[in-house]
Amino acid sequence: MTVEKIKPKLSELSQVQQERLAHIDFTLYFKGEANRNSVTERFGVAPSVATQDFARYREFAPDNAVYDEKRRMHVKSSSFKPLFDYDVNRTLSTLSQGFGDGFMGNIKTVISCVSPFRLNKPDLSLVATISEAIYQKRPIKITYTSIENGPSERVVVPHTIVDNGIRWHFRAFDRKRNGFRDFVITRVDSAILETTEVFAHECILEDKQWQRIVELELIPHPSIEFPQTIMKDYGMVDGVLKIELRAPFAGYLLNLWQVDCSSEPESKFTGKLLALRNHHALYGVEHAILAPGWKVLS
Repeated sequence: MTVEKIKPKLSELSQVQQERLAHIDFTLYFKGEANRNSVTERFGVAPSVATQDFARYREFAPDNAVYDEKRRMHVKSSSFKPLFDYDVNRTLSTLSQGFGDGFMGNIKTVISCVSPFRLNKPDLSLVATISEAIYQKRPIKITYTSIENGPSERVVVPHTIVDNGIRWHFRAFDRKRNGFRDFVITRVDSAILETTEVFAHECILEDKQWQRIVELELIPHPSIEFPQTIMKDYGMVDGVLKIELRAPFAGYLLNLWQVDCSSEPESKFTGKLLALRNHHALYGVEHAILAPGWKVLS
């Protein structure tokens, strides 16, 4: 069935039926597998209804999945083509907030809300491969272009998709460098799921930086004449905004918010609204060098 014929037929279904099919499509695309439980738990329908949904999905996309009798699971086929259109930023937001529900990525919102324009939009098929690898705990072979070394091939074990406020990346164990690294998704040219074993030292619990929680104490910059304005802007309590986050995020956040992280912030106004009070919190933190003005004190 051609796409031109599928779209009108999909539109003939009720909204809830379309949502359930979109859930199946999304789950197959980004997890690599789907079963009746994923539909019954998400939508609160009977197993018989879920069975009908999968049958209906096969009518629209007969080549998208094969049924694994042993696992009682629908598995994504190598010829999979998404039945629905997905906006890459909304998809990444859903994935980064936890493995999400299927959704129709082109639904219009009821309330108008504008978010900052993103300069980079990752390729959705690459996102799907990375997402599937995370869900199934499998390594992927990628062709990656870095600023320092240019293009190279490497095998990585991803565990989390991350939005650092400017661009999307994923956190992964890099077998080439034998350690955990951040990989910008738009710098990935190709990604292929591997069948090799994932070892214990490559898993998320062994990512020491990721497991480390740091608390940042942000205060109005000393150069601000009326600091109570900044206190209101950021909802500070007793003049301080305390933020707990994973260590790899700290440098990105401080850079994004342009927080003055020098040990002795200037009294002259430099355009920065915030300063970091507990300078020592960044010791040993990955990407601390990104924090404006931060230096290791001897």
